[in-house]
Amino acid sequence: MTLITVKNTISSVQMSVLMRLFDTWNMNVEISDTEKTEHKTFSQQFSKTRGMWQDYDIDGDTLRNEAWGIQEK
Repeated sequence: MTLITVKNTISSVQMSVLMRLFDTWNMNVEISDTEKTEHKTFSQQFSKTRGMWQDYDIDGDTLRNEAWGIQEK
């Protein structure tokens, strides 16, 4: 199976032309319409947690080491 993604919105006439083209090649085609999803960076996804630990003397490395049971040397 090969996935072809059309990144722009196309008209029904354009879609019809594409379908006829695939049909002439005897290709079985499935069409689904999806909305574009925004890819967020790590910091954007977790921006609401910023400042959560501001009143504590702890950082991400300390939390990670404690969670994994890593002893600092």
